[in-house]
Amino acid sequence: MIESRARAARPTWWIAPGALLCLFGLLTWQVVTHGPLTRLDLHVRDGIQDAATSSGLEWLAAFGRGCANLGDQAPAILSLAVAALLAVWRDRSRRPALLAVAAWIVLATVIPLKIWVGRPGPGEVTLGNAALGFFPSGHTADAVCCYVTAAYVLGLFVWTSRLARRVLGGIAVLLLVLTIFGLLWSNYHWLTDILGSLCWCGAWLLVLRHVDQARAYPRGSR
Repeated sequence: MIESRARAARPTWWIAPGALLCLFGLLTWQVVTHGPLTRLDLHVRDGIQDAATSSGLEWLAAFGRGCANLGDQAPAILSLAVAALLAVWRDRSRRPALLAVAAWIVLATVIPLKIWVGRPGPGEVTLGNAALGFFPSGHTADAVCCYVTAAYVLGLFVWTSRLARRVLGGIAVLLLVLTIFGLLWSNYHWLTDILGSLCWCGAWLLVLRHVDQARAYPRGSR
């Protein structure tokens, strides 16, 4: 509790989310203007697809598609909903539900960004929301906002030991990494699509965490 209060009171908490938003702005500018970073997209895509189509790795195709499906809205949103409901029942407060709703609002902001940028995808096979554009990645945003927030909520209200929080955080990171692997291996997204989502959603989740901790442990409380 003391550690949480100290975090909420740090005057430099905004540096990390501010840096992520600046990086997101840089990525957006490069994508919109077809800058040098988009050439990195081509190199990464070509390298991964050369490996994906090489002899002996064909079995990873189905596995990659399955990993990409972890970023579908159905499993991601459901996981956060279940975590929030369990935390509400355990804590007997609406705070977990508010955290979940806030994370879903962050997730919803990705849609107008995708429409505004209107970026085409890297391959012929496209995801369900392809008509909205590919930058930032919606599947990555689903994984970041829902799995990470679910781990945060469960670690804060349900399984609160240090070991449990580390396990929950590890599971969230694993699900996110598998989702990213699937998107790249299956040629569903460019690398900068994924990085854009990580920066955008990560920044606002850090802001959400700070606001939550500041409200729960205001300065001067004992």
